[in-house]
Amino acid sequence: MLTEAQYVEQQRSLGRRIHEHDGAWWETVYPGYCKPAFIYKVLPRGVRPAWRHRWFGYGHLVAQPEQGNRTLPMMSLDRARLEGFGLPKLPSKKRNNVRRALEKCAVAPLTDIEKHLERIRLINVSQALRHEENVGAQIPARRYMEEADSWRAQIRSSFALAGREWWGAFVEGELAAYLRTYQVDGVRVIQHAKVDADYYKFYPMDALYFTVLAAAAADSDCRLILNGRPMHPSLNHFKEQFLFAAVAFPYYSTHAGLMELGKRLRARWRGGQTGHGAGPRNEEPHNGSGA
Repeated sequence: MLTEAQYVEQQRSLGRRIHEHDGAWWETVYPGYCKPAFIYKVLPRGVRPAWRHRWFGYGHLVAQPEQGNRTLPMMSLDRARLEGFGLPKLPSKKRNNVRRALEKCAVAPLTDIEKHLERIRLINVSQALRHEENVGAQIPARRYMEEADSWRAQIRSSFALAGREWWGAFVEGELAAYLRTYQVDGVRVIQHAKVDADYYKFYPMDALYFTVLAAAAADSDCRLILNGRPMHPSLNHFKEQFLFAAVAFPYYSTHAGLMELGKRLRARWRGGQTGHGAGPRNEEPHNGSGA
């Protein structure tokens, strides 16, 4: 588990613009706009970044709905539902899938990125191509093919960060799926979960989810698991079968309405730019979708 201070130092090493003010660490995510360096940090309503960094505004999670002016929807699993996690807590069909998965798949931490780097790339390509045909891929397959060298450098850099867990599900010795996660001060974040479509019949993602959640349940320091925003129905349903639920966390933003408009315009612009130019920043957004 990472402390918030350790996480902040890691983010600084990745080139993030971070400063401390009002007892909190802030990242300048856009010129003049800040969020907490650990974006899931809950802060009092009156805490704010330094003025020179927030001339456009800032936003952060708050403890109570009345302190916020919008919400941040996340797929969430709190300690109460995580306690005693095991097969009996899962729906009957999911229990059967997990049993089959654990019979066919060997789950283990990935400790040597070079050994698995090419398989990870091929898994990313497989999932991206499948998503492009259906719900759409957040990162296009060409990122892992036409920009493979920069992608490899990004993955090596991410893997080298302390406290980051990479788990793999193997079928007859072949990496079929992997999952990335980390924990900061009791809040565990599932960053990515990706699977090779050729191995779906072995349920490797079920094996990964069950193993990682069982380990989290055994960790008394883990009080909350966040697994990306609600996405398309099939992905949401998969997560719900592992006890996650869509939760609207209270959030305060100085320019809530304006920021929502800006994000929509930015998303539309980025949609037209997908796959062109440089790849994503070194540390990808925490979406939990495996996109």
